Amino acid sequence: MKKILFTVMAFATLFGAVQAQGITVWTHFGDAELEWLQNEAAAFEGAFGVPVSLVKVELGEIKQKLLLSAPEGEAADLIVPIPHDQIGEMASGGVLADMTGFATADYLADLNKQAQLAFTYNGKLFGLPMYVEGPALIVNTDLVPEAPATFEDMIAIAQGLTNDDTYGFLYDIGNFYFSYIWINSNGGYVFGRDASGSLVASDLGLANEGTVAGAELMKKFRFDYGLIPTGVDYGVADGLFIDGKLGMIYNGPWAIPNYRDAGVNVKVMPVPPTADGQYFNGFMGVQGILLNQFSANSVDAANFAKWITRPAAQVTLANLTGKIPSSNKAAQEVSSDPIIAGFAAALANAVPMPNIPEMGNVWGPMGDALTQILDNQESDVPAILNGAAAQVEGN
Repeated sequence: MKKILFTVMAFATLFGAVQAQGITVWTHFGDAELEWLQNEAAAFEGAFGVPVSLVKVELGEIKQKLLLSAPEGEAADLIVPIPHDQIGEMASGGVLADMTGFATADYLADLNKQAQLAFTYNGKLFGLPMYVEGPALIVNTDLVPEAPATFEDMIAIAQGLTNDDTYGFLYDIGNFYFSYIWINSNGGYVFGRDASGSLVASDLGLANEGTVAGAELMKKFRFDYGLIPTGVDYGVADGLFIDGKLGMIYNGPWAIPNYRDAGVNVKVMPVPPTADGQYFNGFMGVQGILLNQFSANSVDAANFAKWITRPAAQVTLANLTGKIPSSNKAAQEVSSDPIIAGFAAALANAVPMPNIPEMGNVWGPMGDALTQILDNQESDVPAILNGAAAQVEGN
């Protein structure tokens, strides 16, 4: 506790002494996550005498609510948590405080570098990451007792399981979020980065050779390997896995509770590399804490943000909910949990979804492009992707 007290107070000295004015937090957390946040708020108040008021706001309402009410002084001091890909519009709208000043060398040394990148916008840290999330290969160990060591093994096992009643490997193939793994791993990308690491909206990689190669691989899943038939979407694949009729699925940690409730025994792992050493890394998301630029209690609020992102708090959250910590120390401490460890391994080299507002123009055109590409074996992949890229650029 002494070490934690020193750390929190060290951040406070950047802005002045801690003042017990009380802070307000908007959160979309529920159930175990909300209970964790309530306990952390009570502990923070007990340690520093700063009351924390938690207000439930639905995730889909937070961004617009903050953009409209923050300049009027009517928004919460903190948002706990928010997906990193939503920060661009809020940062450019001037309602997020730059939290770079709270990121000491020790804090940054312990922070997952991809999580740091996710909350960096125009070279500034606009939030403190809490946990990371993203898809991995989830294996039904009753159907697949020996996990595939290579991509080729995965395909062979999946083909061997696929018959009238059982499927070997399925996922929401028409969803660009999930299918980005094949694009990224072949050299495709959404937006490039400049020398400083900032995303460049004008550098679009959605129709380059790597993206074409990734899309051609998706066609192979359907037309060459015979694994993912027309009509398979998230609900179909997820439902078959829950029913014990699917050997492997590419899905995220949010699905694990339903699989456990259904009695499915699972192993979580990265999509295995090819025999010649090609690795597969897809998108990742990061959830973190935002500080209102117009907060009248920014010191107390920033200290509470720091409090609930400390390693000990992340360990508790991980043990309660299976969240994958953004703190390297916390991640190591919970690495004995095979589910957390499996997702952490799958996300070790994943790519944060772009956090610039222009990303909003990508999802629709690329989703439509994948539908067209997967519609028939003779689809003209380069032409379809060029059309999608032109649509993104024109929006």
